[in-house]
Amino acid sequence: MSNRLLLFASGVLIAGASACGPSGPAADAIYRNANVVTADDDFSVAEAFAVLNGRFAAVGTEEEVSEAFPGGAAEVVDLEGKTVLPGFNDNHIHLGPGRTLQRWEDGLVPGLPAWSAEATEPDELFAALEAEAATKAPGEWIRGGLTRMDWPNSRIPDRWLLDEAAPDNPVMLTRGPHTYLLNSPALDLAGIDRNTPDPEGGWIFRDENGEPTGRVLEAARRIVDRVMPPPPPVDYEAGIEDMRASLGKLAALGITSVNIAGVRPPGIPAVRDLYSRYGGELPRATMQVRLSPGHDTYDHGDEGVRNEIEALEALGFVTGEGDSRFRIGAIKMSIDGGLSAPVFWSLEPYEGRPDFFGAIRIPADVFYPVAKRAHELGWQLGIHAMGDGAVKMVAEQMARILEEIPREDHRHYLHHVAVKPPEDTIELMAERGIMVASQPSFTVGLGAYAEEALTAEREATQNPTRSLLDAGVRVSHGSDSAPYGPLITIWTAVTRRGFDGEVHGPEEAVSIEEAIRLHTREPAYFTFEENEKGAIAEGMLADFVVLSGDILSVPPNAIRDLRVERTFIGGREFFR
Repeated sequence: MSNRLLLFASGVLIAGASACGPSGPAADAIYRNANVVTADDDFSVAEAFAVLNGRFAAVGTEEEVSEAFPGGAAEVVDLEGKTVLPGFNDNHIHLGPGRTLQRWEDGLVPGLPAWSAEATEPDELFAALEAEAATKAPGEWIRGGLTRMDWPNSRIPDRWLLDEAAPDNPVMLTRGPHTYLLNSPALDLAGIDRNTPDPEGGWIFRDENGEPTGRVLEAARRIVDRVMPPPPPVDYEAGIEDMRASLGKLAALGITSVNIAGVRPPGIPAVRDLYSRYGGELPRATMQVRLSPGHDTYDHGDEGVRNEIEALEALGFVTGEGDSRFRIGAIKMSIDGGLSAPVFWSLEPYEGRPDFFGAIRIPADVFYPVAKRAHELGWQLGIHAMGDGAVKMVAEQMARILEEIPREDHRHYLHHVAVKPPEDTIELMAERGIMVASQPSFTVGLGAYAEEALTAEREATQNPTRSLLDAGVRVSHGSDSAPYGPLITIWTAVTRRGFDGEVHGPEEAVSIEEAIRLHTREPAYFTFEENEKGAIAEGMLADFVVLSGDILSVPPNAIRDLRVERTFIGGREFFR
C-alpha cells in the first residue's frame, strides 16, 4: 500500500497519513455516498463500503465504515449517489480460439466472417456473397455466417438464392450453432439429393417437391463436414489472443464472473494457459468440460460411450479444482438441439409439423452410462437440455443415478430448460435438488424461433423462472450469447418482453430483487462459491459495478436503458 494516503474528512480528500498510523487501520479504498444494493441475505441497501486486499472489509452506513477503518483509506471515492451492485455472473458463455464477439443492440453476440457480418437483408447478402465469390477460384469453398437475431427461419436464404450469387463455388453459411445453409454445388459435393435419408439426429430440409432447400441441421451437418476442407487452423498464440479479447469485452457489460459452458478435452490446456498468463485482467471463470458421446460426433452410441468415458477418466481432475480466478466446473453434454434451428427435443409435435419432435443428440442409453461415471468420479453435471423432452429424460436419469450412487450437495443442473417441462418433472427436479441455469434473454434474441415451433400456450411459458422457483427448483440466470448483457437479461426476466416488444407469459416473471440475485449470488451457488462472491458483504470478493441509474426505482421497461459505468474485480477497476 502507498505510504501517501488520502483520508476522508468532512467531505474533503486529505493527503499524508501513514498506512496504519495512530488513528488505526486503513483500507485500500472506501466508497461512500452510494446506493449500495448488496444482494446479501436480507437484500439490504447500504451507503458505503471499504475494500481491503481485494475483498469487502466493511459495508454499511458511512459512519459504520469510517468506524471500521479509523485510519481512513489509500483512496476515498465519492460515488455521487450512484447505484452499486455486485458484479454480474453469467452462467453460460462460450470461448475458443477463433471465436470473436460483435455488438448487437445492447449486448454482444458471436462474431461472423467480415464479408458477411453486415448482411442483414437478402439483397445485402446477395451483394456480399457475389463480391466474396469474385475473390475465389471456381470450385473453392466460401464460408460465412448469419446472425440468428437478424435471420429467422422465415427469411433465411435457400440454395437457389445462393446459387445466383455464387454459381461456381460451393457455399456454406452457418446460422447459429445448429444450422448450415448450402448452395447446390455444396449439396452436390456432399452427395445430398432428394433420395438422401435424414441421418439419426439430423435433418435435411426439403421443399414441397422433395428437393433439398440447402438447410441442414444437427447431425446432417456431418455429411457436409466430410467433404468440406477443414478451416485453416488457428495459430496457438492467435487463439490465446482471441480468447483474451473476447473475455476482455465482458467487463463493459458489468460481467465479473463467467461459466464457460463446455470445452472439449483437447482445448483445456489452452484455456488453462490463458488464465495462467492473463487471469488477473479477465473475469473470474469456471470452465465446464464438454463430452460429446452422441449423434453429433459418433455414428454408433456404444462407440461414443466408450471413447468419451475414456476421455473423462484421462482428465485427472474433477469439479472444484482451482482458485477464485479460474476453476473447474461441471461436465457438460448436449442432449438435444437448440432453439434457433429450432430442433429442441419436444414432447409434443412442433406447431404446424405434426411428425416433427426435434433432435435427440444423446439418447438416454448413451447419456446414462457417461453421466453415471462422471458422477461416480465426483464430477458435477451441467447438461444442455433445451426442450421439455430433453429435460424430462435428463431429470429422470439424474434421479436414477442419485438413487444408485447417493451424494449430498451434488448441485447437478440443466442448462436452458427453454420449454417448460411437465409438472411431475419439475417436482422430481425439486425433490432431487436438480437446478436450472436459465437464459431469459432467449425471449429477445431467439423468441421468433420459439414462436415458430410452439403452440401459443407453450410459447408463453418459454424460459420459465417463476414456476421453477415456486416449485423449489434453484435457478440462476445468464445469456449464452443471445445476447451477452446482464441488464438485458434482468429486463427480460422482470418484464417478459420479447423480440417483438410484446409480453410473453407474465406469470413467469420475477421481481427486480430476484432477478438481481439470479444474476449475481445464484450463479455463484452453482459453482460452489456462494460464500466467496455474488453479494456486497464483509469477507466477499470485491467484485462490483456502478450503474447509471437506480435499478430498484426505474420503471421496469427502463432497466435495459441503464448503463454500466464502472466495473471492478477484486477491488481493481477493469472498465470505466
